[in-house]
Amino acid sequence: MNSDMQKYVDYINNMNGNILLGCDGFVDETYEIVEQRNSQTDFSTIENLKDFGELIVERSGGGVGVEIVPKRRCEGGFAINTGRIAGCLGLKPVLPGLYGEKEIDPAYQEFADICQLTSLGNPALTLAFEFTNGKLLMSDLGAVSNLSWTDFEKHYSEAEIKELFTGIDILGLGYWSLTSNFDELFLGFMKQYDSLTPPKRMFFDFADIKKKSSESFMKSLELIQQYNSKIPMTFSLNHHEIMELFARVDVECAEASPEAIAAALPIARDKIGFDELVVHTPDFAVASSTAEGEAVAMQERQTKVVRLAGAGDSFNGGYICASLGDLPIKQRLVLANATTAFFVTQGTGPNKEQLIAQIEQATDK
Repeated sequence: MNSDMQKYVDYINNMNGNILLGCDGFVDETYEIVEQRNSQTDFSTIENLKDFGELIVERSGGGVGVEIVPKRRCEGGFAINTGRIAGCLGLKPVLPGLYGEKEIDPAYQEFADICQLTSLGNPALTLAFEFTNGKLLMSDLGAVSNLSWTDFEKHYSEAEIKELFTGIDILGLGYWSLTSNFDELFLGFMKQYDSLTPPKRMFFDFADIKKKSSESFMKSLELIQQYNSKIPMTFSLNHHEIMELFARVDVECAEASPEAIAAALPIARDKIGFDELVVHTPDFAVASSTAEGEAVAMQERQTKVVRLAGAGDSFNGGYICASLGDLPIKQRLVLANATTAFFVTQGTGPNKEQLIAQIEQATDK
């Protein structure tokens, strides 16, 4: 084993820290769409998301009727999908969220032993349609959209809130575009660190930026930026979201290539005032850090995919775990890429041995 690989092995085997992620919760009902059926058991499905889009456009003057086949019913959302990775790696993250009003929904049962779940109410529902090259998600967002910091204060006592936020190394908040009260939740989180020792980093996944206005987007960025000097902020985006960010903050990037993104990323990072920007795609990951500069880690696109919903969250979970210690920026990207590759091909998060084996397979590490 070479010295670079030994660094990953040592880091993963000795990884430790406290992670708190909030505070959504979805149940994903996942389906495939039938293309042609020959019998009850013999049918083909629409494999390409573009083909499904073209079908809708072709029939736009009338109606579109499709047959759907259940694939699975499972957990969904930023906190649970991101926290899964830390849980599988033995870190037992704290995940307050929406997992069931009276009891934990069966969709979350597998997390009962590896994560600390506290439910604030019923989850939102997402209908997910998976294709080999993408997914279509349709969500009833009422439960998540209405969640507020007031719900925290109703559910927990003042002492319990203090205990919840004490000793946290990395704090995460996700799905800004799906959460009406995101800014209020963020301020509720920040208020705790008026008296407590702040975490070493805070992590964000805004989800689909296009869903909200530029005014709302910039307001949230400016709010978060005010706390960046107290808690270094990391903002994670996929390849569509980073191009939208560049457009909204007037940063030129001609193409979504790793080289072009790496050149534009520090400009955007300086403009929004965050400590770190991270971009994940099926083919590469890029990051820009105030202290470490830029890094690119190439990723072999996975072909034997069993699950796509949650892939970006799995990258985020890997990156958060990689940020608990002193791994350099390139190695953090490599570890996160390996986490994603394992998740999309196996449908779950890796344990320590599996993560090490996945990194060993990587051509760029």
